[in-house]
Amino acid sequence: MSGGQSRLSQLTDAETAPLLYETVRNMEAGQLLGVADRTLRQLVVPSLPVDADQWYERQVPSGLAIRPESIRGNTTTLRRCLEAATREAYRERADETTDGTVTLLGRSLSVAGEDGVGWFDDAVLEPPAMWALKFHGFEFLSWATLGYDGPAACPAVVETLADWLADWDGDEATAIGAPGYLRRAWTPHAVSLRVLNLARFCAWVRDDTAVEALAARLVYRNAAFLANHVEHDVGGNHLIENGAALVLAGALFDGEGEAWLQQGVDVLVEASEQFLADGGHFERSPMYHSIALVRYLTAVDLLRREGESIPPELREVASRATEFLRRLRPPDGRIPLLNDAVFGEAPPVSAVLRYADAVGVDATAPAGTSLSTSGYYWLGDGDDRLLVDGGRPGPAHLPGHTHNDALSVSFWADGRRLLTDTGTPAYAPTNRREYARSVAAHNTVQYGDTEPMPTGGSYLLGRRVEPSATVRERDGVTLFDGRYSRDATPRYTHRRRIYHADDWWLVWDTVDADEAATMTSRLHVAPDIDLDHVDDGSQPRFHLADDGAALASVVPLGAERATVSTSQYFPAFGRAESRPKLSLQSEGSAVQFGFLLGTGTPRSVAVDHDGARVAGLSVDDEYRTLPPTE
Repeated sequence: MSGGQSRLSQLTDAETAPLLYETVRNMEAGQLLGVADRTLRQLVVPSLPVDADQWYERQVPSGLAIRPESIRGNTTTLRRCLEAATREAYRERADETTDGTVTLLGRSLSVAGEDGVGWFDDAVLEPPAMWALKFHGFEFLSWATLGYDGPAACPAVVETLADWLADWDGDEATAIGAPGYLRRAWTPHAVSLRVLNLARFCAWVRDDTAVEALAARLVYRNAAFLANHVEHDVGGNHLIENGAALVLAGALFDGEGEAWLQQGVDVLVEASEQFLADGGHFERSPMYHSIALVRYLTAVDLLRREGESIPPELREVASRATEFLRRLRPPDGRIPLLNDAVFGEAPPVSAVLRYADAVGVDATAPAGTSLSTSGYYWLGDGDDRLLVDGGRPGPAHLPGHTHNDALSVSFWADGRRLLTDTGTPAYAPTNRREYARSVAAHNTVQYGDTEPMPTGGSYLLGRRVEPSATVRERDGVTLFDGRYSRDATPRYTHRRRIYHADDWWLVWDTVDADEAATMTSRLHVAPDIDLDHVDDGSQPRFHLADDGAALASVVPLGAERATVSTSQYFPAFGRAESRPKLSLQSEGSAVQFGFLLGTGTPRSVAVDHDGARVAGLSVDDEYRTLPPTE
């Protein structure tokens, strides 16, 4: 699929229709009612004799007063927690706006000229839809408020942004109730982002009373709209954005602000159920987890600054989610690109953890400890570690960010990312999006050309698989044992056992299927790492190297073929890179094969019909130490 599909075409497409049915079947009743409600409003409101935009405009009190101290203080705290490089990047993007340019998702557009801002220009509305979402969410305001200490440091930027806000305010196309408004500028998600960014800008701009007054009025109108359109039906990270936006709007105003503050807190309390027992967000994307955590930390800090009581649910989420991120943090300090995750959309891990400390959230878990509820398991410690994704997919009623990554691994050595997940190119329903969610894009095993869970469109997902995993230790050797079964035709079971001790990791896969096929185990190598085949007469192996210096070795075990090629890597939205890929293949209906990862001296490995032995370890159900293999 190279382009987008309408919902009607999805219903009539032979491949997509079953996925659409399975996706809808797992949705909750409130979600379906919400879809119906938004569709009805979209059709009815523009045709009503009532001017919805003016109705909201009349809700704004005359002589609107703000109390910006809490938001200004919180914004200063957040800004100071960011790395210098992040702030510099924000300042560069803010300065670009003076030329009418906005850069989002790796794509720069000229959005403003003598005729004003093209809020709905064709280029703005091109896929991916997230570009327009961020643009209409006024992300460009955050580049000023988080990049510069104050407006005096960037007067040209402030003047430009003030002109853009005035243009938005006077443009009929941006009015509430305009045709298509609920699928364009007034989707509640876009409104939430707009409120968050406007509230910070309003508090940051300080002494420019005209700009402050305009920003405050826009915050008020948008918050009034959002209060009537909270996405209880959508749930997920959208609901968290709604709640956080209402908390910021409430902290900015007296009067109506008190009601919005309480509503936002109630929404965040409701959304706290999205966090699992180990603190991970249930959509299982480290990127969205980080974004959601920042929202909770902000709410906790603002409530403290306002002298309001902080519900225990908010404190608990902030603490547990911070602990989760601390435990998940890899040796290189950057999030694993699991499920829908890329670099650059959430603040860096170190900044989020500093922010948690700065707002008084205590979470002292050590880095690199496993998170069994979310299904993430670390084997190893320090700078040499392997991460296994042995958990269930994301929630059945919100499958959009789920990938076919069951039992996939990522690997770091000497603090370097060597085997990596794929990331996400965008959310438009393209071939690249389809690939990024496929089993072929992950470091796991594929049966034939079958997807464990069929995917399609931007977010569709077919029948799920439910992996299970255990970890135990004996005689100094740690064993991860995970498996899942695909019950739909073709049926098969994949079991992955990973043994770890000292400086080696033995990965052993068993696939049992109804019919014979080619089994492929893929290892996707980070793009800045070389994959070198070593042929010195000993056991065949590959080096993961940097400029000729080997950081780790890979020894194929039991595979009939080992081939080197390339694959695509999407570390940021809109960005594609090429990277090395090692594919191991075997044929049959009952196949066992695997590989040995090592960071020390290459080891001798023996393979027979019962499995493999390495460094005195036998691969069997009740693993035990044996005499070293010669």
